[in-house]
Amino acid sequence: MKEKNKAINKICNSLNANDYDSVRKIIENDLKRLGCMDEYYFYSALISENLEKKKELYTKAIEKNPQFLDAYINRGLVNNELQDFESSIKDYDKAIEIDSKCALAYNNRGYTKYKQQDFKGALADYNKAIILNPKFKMAIDNKAKLLLEVCLEDDKDFSEKYYLSLGIADVNSGSFKEAIDNFDEALKFNQNLDLAYFYKGIAYHSLNQIERAYENYTKAIDLNKKMADAYFNRGQLIFDTNPKKALDDFVSAVAIDNKFIDAYYSIAAVQKKLGQYKEAVQNLDKILELEPNAVNAKALKKLILTKYLK
Repeated sequence: MKEKNKAINKICNSLNANDYDSVRKIIENDLKRLGCMDEYYFYSALISENLEKKKELYTKAIEKNPQFLDAYINRGLVNNELQDFESSIKDYDKAIEIDSKCALAYNNRGYTKYKQQDFKGALADYNKAIILNPKFKMAIDNKAKLLLEVCLEDDKDFSEKYYLSLGIADVNSGSFKEAIDNFDEALKFNQNLDLAYFYKGIAYHSLNQIERAYENYTKAIDLNKKMADAYFNRGQLIFDTNPKKALDDFVSAVAIDNKFIDAYYSIAAVQKKLGQYKEAVQNLDKILELEPNAVNAKALKKLILTKYLK
């Protein structure tokens, strides 16, 4: 596996340098020698200039590895260029079957539908790509071009989904202030968007604005009583200042999800804090039933048994 990854990295570096002679040598000398025939055919197709030959090589890569996502996407591009739109759509359908969160596959399928003049289908696929990756410029540009050329009504809930997705991406990248602005935009379109309040709570939590985080977690719970993570996060906020109330939140979380290991651990930690040592051990045992190698649970159980329940 290490040798294969090393060879592929060398190929990528050579491709970036437009050094196709080196790419050919690595394909023939390394990938073929290692027996990595799916990658051998894939990269051979990538550097081939003949469309029919590219299609043949991508097909061989897929025959060697029927789950080769990139081979389906690239063969879809080739089929598109060959004006074989039906085959192109089938390739993207298969790519999406393999990875339902592949924004590129949705974008490319949307473009093929656009070329077939299936404008509503193209819009739906562009929207899906943008929701999956709200900073996907190609999909955003493709959608903008489509709406300029064709009179179409956008999905009524696209804006709220877009700003929600953009906010989540900002949270994941640590841009918490920008995330809050995007969640506020989403809430303009739908005041009952529980996930917007939940992630807004995470953003405020990360900015150490505890009261606002608590308010937003509470609002998320009010809208969705089954949101275990919201109970858990709210309990974490008040773990030190109000352990009894935090315990209620953690208990609510495991009542919704009886395999929520972190919540069981937090219950045990609060119970230890409150002197409820036997109950704490019982909850740590639940964790060890679910995850026998849970190191933190083992350590806390040992501490309680040796120090408090001797």
